[in-house]
Amino acid sequence: MHKNMSTYDEFADEYSAAMGELGDDVHQTQIDPFIYKTVGNIERKVICDLGFGNGYMARHFAGKGAKVYASDISNKLISIAKSKTENKNVNYSVHNADNLTIYKDRMFDCVVMNMSIHYLNDLNKLFSEVSRVLRKDGVFTFSTNHFFRPNYPYSEWVTGNVEGEERLFIKVTDYLEKRSNKIISWWNKKSTMMIYNHTLQEFINGMSEHGLLTFKIFEPEPINSGQVFSLKLQRSHHIPTFIIIGARKI
Repeated sequence: MHKNMSTYDEFADEYSAAMGELGDDVHQTQIDPFIYKTVGNIERKVICDLGFGNGYMARHFAGKGAKVYASDISNKLISIAKSKTENKNVNYSVHNADNLTIYKDRMFDCVVMNMSIHYLNDLNKLFSEVSRVLRKDGVFTFSTNHFFRPNYPYSEWVTGNVEGEERLFIKVTDYLEKRSNKIISWWNKKSTMMIYNHTLQEFINGMSEHGLLTFKIFEPEPINSGQVFSLKLQRSHHIPTFIIIGARKI
């Protein structure tokens, strides 16, 4: 069992409450709209949602007419998701995101990973499996922390002077280094989790080696959430927090 996602059992209730049925404010404004835009029309399509959290996105897809196979490694989250689901077009299962052996070849029109890909170390295994289960012209889309925000879930800020004006900057160090980071969960402030540093070239080149060609990249400006901060901090939010990537199976 993948330690990161099984750790979600320890704070599943808090996480699910924060996400609700639409995702939290950050997901609603900076992440999910771009996932939905990349997926496109989903009516009568078959979708695989890997690392689904409390299942709100899987239920959204099903409500739009898709058949959804949603998986997670947290038994507690799956239990919560099932309790919230009335639509029979959502099928929940427990497995690692990079082990899709329960699914047939060319089974899906779309595979989605919403803020879960950074918990995986072996991208090659993931991309190989995603390519196998996707139909020709099928879409793979995922969201993750932007490479400019390396110290998840926090960023390390410094100040500097630009044309006589003090500005905020983010430290980006060892971007090309293959490494893992142990973090403390944002949700209960005590559970430890591992996230893995991946570069843009790992994502784009790795997918292309398995016939997954990138056709969309979004780097949303977090305007809505930034408006609650001071003007100085608002300007710093011209640095994106997340990146959403879409690839098509050839």
